[in-house]
Amino acid sequence: MSRCLVLGARGYIGALLAPALAAAGHSVRTMSRSLPPGPDAIRGDVRDPAALAAAMSDVDVVFHLVHSMDVEDYAAVDAAIARAVAAAAAEAGVRQIVYLGGPAPADRPLSAHLASRTEVGDILLAGEVPALVLRAAMVVGAGSASFELLARAALVAPVVLRPAWMSHRSRPIAVRDVLFHLVRAAATEPVAGAVDIAGPDTVTYLELVQRCARIAGLPWRVPVPVAAVPAAAAAALSPLPAPLVTALMESLKHDLVPESVLAPPPGGGTPLDRALREALGVAEPPAMPSPREPGVLSTVNREPVAADQAALWRTIADIGGERGWYGIPGVFTARGALDHLAGGVGLHRGRPATLSAGDALDSWTVVSVEDRSLTLVTDMRMPGTAWLRLSALPGRVPGESELEQTVVFVPRGVRGSLYWHVQKPAHDIVFGVMARGIARAARSLVH
Repeated sequence: MSRCLVLGARGYIGALLAPALAAAGHSVRTMSRSLPPGPDAIRGDVRDPAALAAAMSDVDVVFHLVHSMDVEDYAAVDAAIARAVAAAAAEAGVRQIVYLGGPAPADRPLSAHLASRTEVGDILLAGEVPALVLRAAMVVGAGSASFELLARAALVAPVVLRPAWMSHRSRPIAVRDVLFHLVRAAATEPVAGAVDIAGPDTVTYLELVQRCARIAGLPWRVPVPVAAVPAAAAAALSPLPAPLVTALMESLKHDLVPESVLAPPPGGGTPLDRALREALGVAEPPAMPSPREPGVLSTVNREPVAADQAALWRTIADIGGERGWYGIPGVFTARGALDHLAGGVGLHRGRPATLSAGDALDSWTVVSVEDRSLTLVTDMRMPGTAWLRLSALPGRVPGESELEQTVVFVPRGVRGSLYWHVQKPAHDIVFGVMARGIARAARSLVH
């Protein structure tokens, strides 16, 4: 295990990293201008050589997480701090420096913010102590400045301003994945170099705003094209410091999609929708109850499929988004429009490439994906909660399969029960057409 020093321990990442390192068995010392938590905590300024030298005494790994973006001349301040950290680390015999920086996009010139992050990384890489520079775009988490800035655009109004840079792309990364990479760096051999870390999803900033609204259960946001969004206006509507808002908005004018990234945590990187759910504090989707439970209303439809089980499962797993739902044209759009008018999520469209629990799938949320069975819960407004399960079952003869379509509804009071019985005839038609459409699509994959 390593003896670690976290500089900037009161910042967003630093406050999370210190306990994560301790949980992994490392010895942790923290330092910041205000007294950080922890048994080995030092109150000091990294610009004070004596305080920095004392903090680095008997330390193996230094995590440099200090950013001065709340002041106008942050670039010069951060460059001076980086030189002081590199020199103090060399003097103290530190084994490894780890710096969480920003991406270096191909399109130049860089914004002042990204240029400063690049300069700090270069200064540390040029020092005597091996430096690992982890470059991340937007960190998705409650308290991340760049995330809070865009999330605010999704949460405060039914419209979203759409300057040209809202079409630029990024690969946001969940804060839990950032912490994984940082903690892992404390347990590896010294390494020098800059590497990108990113989440599994590539989205435009407009798509990210819409996904935030969708996960929060809010209606689709109406994009309003504008020539520009003045940074001063954005700062006035944000609790973040004005210099920070200005710097972050300038950085949004780049495509921030790295060509190659560091290997993700075991099991893969955290999907964007799950990261958003955790950042926004949205509860996990409710599990589908058994159709046999008291008070539960349900229908089960079985459709024979002239395709093997694998083809049927591929069709189920790819449902929604641009492919649609294989139903009666216009029905789901009309239902979604009514839900939107009622303040619901009905007009949201889109899905990740690969589904996992917690993902938004148009106006549904994925409850589970297992054993060739996809379970969804609707997020549209209705007097109860509705689930849909689509399962690919073996057929009666080789080369065939069977689609089992289960709809479960738990009504809220008498109104919910009336809703179920009144709409059931139309519901049976709509879902019957969907089942036959899925069967045809699966058959087309093998014929």
